[in-house]
Amino acid sequence: MLPLKNSQHEIEIKDVTAKGFGIGYIGEFVVFIDGGLTGDVIETHIVKVKKRYGYGKIARILTPSPFRKESPCAVSETCGGCQWQHCEYSAQLKFKKQIVKSALEKIGGLVDPPVSDVIGMDNPERYRNKAVFPVVPEKNEDGFAIGMYAPRSHRLIEVADCGIQHIAHVGVLSVVKKYMRLHKIAAYDETTHRGTMRHIVVRTSLHTGEIMVVLVAKDKKKRGLPAAAELVAELTALGVTTVLLNCNNFRGNTIFGNDFEILSGEGFIREKIGEVEYQLSAPSFFQVNPVQTRILYEAAISQAQLDGTQTVIDAHAGTGGVALFAAKHAKHVLGVDIVESAVQDAQKNAELNGITNTEFICGAAEDVIPEIVQRDGAGVVFLDPPRKGCDPILLDALISATVPRIVYISCDPATLARDVKHLTSGGFTLTAAQPVDMFPFTGKVETSVLLQRKDS
Repeated sequence: MLPLKNSQHEIEIKDVTAKGFGIGYIGEFVVFIDGGLTGDVIETHIVKVKKRYGYGKIARILTPSPFRKESPCAVSETCGGCQWQHCEYSAQLKFKKQIVKSALEKIGGLVDPPVSDVIGMDNPERYRNKAVFPVVPEKNEDGFAIGMYAPRSHRLIEVADCGIQHIAHVGVLSVVKKYMRLHKIAAYDETTHRGTMRHIVVRTSLHTGEIMVVLVAKDKKKRGLPAAAELVAELTALGVTTVLLNCNNFRGNTIFGNDFEILSGEGFIREKIGEVEYQLSAPSFFQVNPVQTRILYEAAISQAQLDGTQTVIDAHAGTGGVALFAAKHAKHVLGVDIVESAVQDAQKNAELNGITNTEFICGAAEDVIPEIVQRDGAGVVFLDPPRKGCDPILLDALISATVPRIVYISCDPATLARDVKHLTSGGFTLTAAQPVDMFPFTGKVETSVLLQRKDS
């Protein structure tokens, strides 16, 4: 019999998920519980019931998990930025290894996959170099709020500070809030398509200390932001090196529109990973944790076993991340990305570093790469797709071509496991999986896996 909505049950948490839920059981009925940690015995309030599973909230902790600690964040139970501020860091690393292993077994169909221990951080705080803060109308003294969305909702939790964000982001929020109050700048309302300020995006370089701020407004014309020079001056005094205005007049919740205007500085910042320097523009993708990015890239290059003779393809090159890291170990590197500004950044980054054996093409990986691998082959292909994983067309092309080795970097264990199953059914074997903790205090984990063709 299914439990009833709003009923309460004593449950022991047996496991955790990548979304931060604890997993418990009422008989064979699975319950996902916000904030539950392995080892917790809790009284659970059932909030949603499906045919085979449901969701619950913690009504009372009867016996706390040995991994549970007091959260240092006042809004960690309501904000969607973190899931595990209340969990000991060493336990988070063990949980994440099990999440990767479980996905490869249950979704990928592998038996005892070779998953290494997760590489964690010596100091897992203030690690994020990028923040996107939504601005929404609010019935308060200001008429607006800036912060983070609550999990799985568009309910905003106002944030003055965040323990995983770079400390520079805190000051930026303070300055923007003050400016909006002084000039009565209205927050954008998604339902009415009225208002001005939509998002505040901050990106910081750990290497150079440069800070980029992007003000995302509904209208491009500066009349929507009176005395914008005043705001720029205050941000500059704070240490911000470049400020951009982005016009996003689209309905919905997309962050950036197509138009960027530089209000101060060069319009980009520079970051360095290992020996490679990267120039980053506002819309280009780049990993949010530079310290762990180096570890991730080094793990991926090691798995690729490059000896200077191979032609390498980076199927989701972004600003040149893995491609430029691999260049000194390869004969030639071809990078592909669907974002034109990212490709332009990648080309500039190659020039910036004096790298001459790379080429970058703008296009969808599944459109561009199949023809290339069929015609020219490749020694190694790096896959680093967004959370949704790879298009089957791309995977089928790698299977039918004579690509001997694939290094797949993933931020989502479930879609990684799904795509690994596709590739192993087509003749590849997964021989190594190295998780790296790019996102401490969340359930997210980055993993680099090596797939080798059985006959190579």
